[in-house]
Amino acid sequence: METVGQGGTPPHEGRLKAKRNLIPLVGGQAISLFGDYIAFFTLPLFVLSLTGDAFDLGLTAAAETLPMLLFGLAAGVFLDRRRRLGATLIGADLVRAGLFLFLAVGSYGGWISEYIVFAVAFLTGSMAVLFDSGLQSYMTRSLLDEDLIRANTQLGIARTLSLSAAPLVGGIIIALAGGFALAFGLNAVTFVVSGALLAFVRPIKRVSPPEHEPFGVAIRSGLKVLFADDRLKWGTLGGTVTNLVFQPLEILLVFFVATEVLGMDVSDGSILAERGREIALFFAAQAAIGSIGVAFAGRIARRIPLGTMYVIGLAMLGSGFLTVAIMGNWLAIIPAGIAITGVTWVNVALVTMRQQLAPREHMGRVIAASRTFAWAGLPVGAAIGGALAGMVGVVPVYIGGSTAVIVVAILLMRTALYRDAVMAGGRRP
Repeated sequence: METVGQGGTPPHEGRLKAKRNLIPLVGGQAISLFGDYIAFFTLPLFVLSLTGDAFDLGLTAAAETLPMLLFGLAAGVFLDRRRRLGATLIGADLVRAGLFLFLAVGSYGGWISEYIVFAVAFLTGSMAVLFDSGLQSYMTRSLLDEDLIRANTQLGIARTLSLSAAPLVGGIIIALAGGFALAFGLNAVTFVVSGALLAFVRPIKRVSPPEHEPFGVAIRSGLKVLFADDRLKWGTLGGTVTNLVFQPLEILLVFFVATEVLGMDVSDGSILAERGREIALFFAAQAAIGSIGVAFAGRIARRIPLGTMYVIGLAMLGSGFLTVAIMGNWLAIIPAGIAITGVTWVNVALVTMRQQLAPREHMGRVIAASRTFAWAGLPVGAAIGGALAGMVGVVPVYIGGSTAVIVVAILLMRTALYRDAVMAGGRRP
């Protein structure tokens, strides 16, 4: 197989393979994201239908994100040592498909408890640790550098469109068709499709596994590379603090819309099932508005430094959700859409910076280490956010969290992330 080196002009065959790889990489993840956002909407609704307690939403999110904190650094070493990285990604997809199929069967039979949901969330999150970090690394092996921003932007668009359509589909399924079981089963199918499409990807860059070294030494070398670059360091640490204060806003959104916008009594599980479509409509509308800004993410990334895009995205995220908390009605879909745009801009900027700045031989470790530190705040924020919502109410949690995100954006403007330009595709500013 002809390969494309890190330097020089890639051969014509390599360019053609890269273009062909873009379709199954983005297409498979677009389908998988659609299933993910059906679960993103239906799983909290399912937990609420079981317990009616916002704290259990926090525990579910904490269980799903805790594996990154526990296994993230080790996963990076494992990924860098894998010659057949594609097979690892396909395996993670199939395991997640099996877990959601189990959840579908259990919810249909009526024997699923919140504790089983916590366990499934933990196992699913463990597979996501491997898959999400591995996919970012696999993209650098399968695409040209100039195609990375295009792929990341297209994934951002797919994420936003899925957030628009999937909750609405999930709400209709719950209310009219097969209930939660069918929604979970559909998510299982999307993981199978994602894995099948990944089988068509053919890497164009051969990456020799690093020399065998003890796990601890390999982890430290990845951390050293990550924190040696001030732009990656501040982007990662900014993500840690942001995730700590933003996670409660994300996991409580279903609860916020149900109680503050629609005035529902979430302790009545039957009402949640009957009116799930109304909650889904809010999600769909906010995502549709957000997709306008997301569609411009690629153009923005090619015109301004990625660090600047990251900081602007944080400001949009914080100010958008702050306005949502203040308004608390259907018009809040507009600032909520702005917040979604901000999330995508932050993700596109940080993911592309990791892929461009990390050395190829350390790619898996650097990406996994960055994601581990950035995600460190997620399980803590999830648990604390759910508890705080129960004590002081969901609106104060939204006001405090969104204000903190704005402060983080302001502070990052004084760091190398904002000052030292990194342009998409390795171009000069």
